[in-house]
Amino acid sequence: MKKKLSLLIGLAMITILLSGCDGTVTRDIRHAGFSVSTDEFTCSNLLADNPNEAKEKILYSNGSYLITEQGNLYELSLSQPYSNEENCKKISFQTNIIAYMDGTILKGEDNKFYYAPGTTSTTPLTEVTTNDSNYQLYTLLLGPEQVKKVITVDSNNGIYYVLEEDNTVYQYTITRQNYTSPYTIESKTPAYDQKDYGKIIDFNYAGESTKTYLKTKDEIYRMQITNEDECKKYADVECNYQLKKDETLTKYYNDKILYFGPTLLITTYGKEFTPTS
Repeated sequence: MKKKLSLLIGLAMITILLSGCDGTVTRDIRHAGFSVSTDEFTCSNLLADNPNEAKEKILYSNGSYLITEQGNLYELSLSQPYSNEENCKKISFQTNIIAYMDGTILKGEDNKFYYAPGTTSTTPLTEVTTNDSNYQLYTLLLGPEQVKKVITVDSNNGIYYVLEEDNTVYQYTITRQNYTSPYTIESKTPAYDQKDYGKIIDFNYAGESTKTYLKTKDEIYRMQITNEDECKKYADVECNYQLKKDETLTKYYNDKILYFGPTLLITTYGKEFTPTS
C-alpha cells in the first residue's frame, strides 16, 4: 500500500513539474510577441504522450489544412474539434507531398501538381492539368527536383522566392515576351544563403514584417524591428527591420514547438498562439 501511495505521489509530482515547465514556455512565447488561445490543440496522430515530443512535426499550415514534414495531409479545425474529438483529420491521399507553392499548389512524389485544400475555384486535391493558365509557370518553378517551396513575391514583375534542397532561398525573376510565349528564368540569385544562416529548411517572405522568417534545422530567424521604442513613439521615425535569430523560439524549437508559421504557432503540449503584430 505504501509503495502504491509513493508511486501515485511521484506521478503527481512529475505532472506538476511538467505543467510548471509548460507554463514557463507559454509565458516566454507570449513575451516573444504572441497571444495564447483559450483553445487546446489535440491531434493524436501528431502529438506524442510526452509533451516534449511529436510523432510528426508540421511543415506548413494555412489554418484549414496542414502538411507534415513526412508529406502527409490533414484537415485542420482550430476553433472546434471534429466528431473524432480532435482538431485534425488525416486526408487519405495517393501520394506524399514533397513541395508546394504559395500553399495553394501541391507537388506529390508522383511529380504531379494538385490543388491544395481550401482552394476556392477548384475541387481540392484534383490534379492540375495543362488547362490551367498557370500550368507552365508551375512546371517551371515547382517542377524541378531540387525545389521544395515557392512563394510569389511580385507576380507583376515576375519575382519569386524559391527554397531549394541545397538549403538556400533564391530569388527567381521570370519573364516572357507576351501572353502566348513561354515563361523563362531571366535570373536566379541567392536571397537568403545557407552560408549566412545555416541550412534553411523553411521560410516565409512578407517584406518588412514579422511574418517574414527563416527556419533552419535548429534555429528560427524572424524579421524584427530594431528601433521599436522610437518608431512606435514618433510619427516621423520609420521602423527599421532586420532578420535576426529569435532566441526564445529557437530555445524551444526542437522540443516544444510542433509548428511555427507566419500566423500560427502550436506547441507539443497543445497550446495555440498567434502573433500580436
